[in-house]
Amino acid sequence: MRLVPMPDQLRKGLMLCDLMNSHQDLCQKLFIPGEDVEVYFILDCFLFKNTRPVYSEIGSAKHQKEVHIMNFLQDYLQEIEDSGIVTPEGLTVGRIMQWMTGQRHKPVQPSEKKEFLINIQFQHDCDTQHTVCFPTVSACSRTVTFPSAHLRTYSEFKNILTLAVSHGQTFDRV
Repeated sequence: MRLVPMPDQLRKGLMLCDLMNSHQDLCQKLFIPGEDVEVYFILDCFLFKNTRPVYSEIGSAKHQKEVHIMNFLQDYLQEIEDSGIVTPEGLTVGRIMQWMTGQRHKPVQPSEKKEFLINIQFQHDCDTQHTVCFPTVSACSRTVTFPSAHLRTYSEFKNILTLAVSHGQTFDRV
């Protein structure tokens, strides 16, 4: 008589598993702490979603350049994520995130996720008499400044950002 409740509990547990499999979107909130219940499986989506670009006036030529640069950034991150392999330069989206923010991983705590923002600025007054300007990063304030004069095409953007991340200094030196 004492063994009857055990199989009954097992049966109810299996029914619950079937329910959870059929209604994953509803059950997700039960197992993920905090108010932020969106799950990001792809790091490039997380990284791009948490950028806060400072755009120029809408409709201006500067604004159009800035939108193109942000599109290039999204394409670049997606290309690296989709390739699934480490590039010859050793680039991964995690490495780009470390270059931008000083940390390679996504924040885990809901409070950290809420405060995690990457500020994007654009430098339009670059002197174009020299060959190239590289993006500058302030990892402590999580700010990236892109030189708009040197990022006219996706291939230029890809080349310059690859060089900046590959040959930039890391945070492992004291």
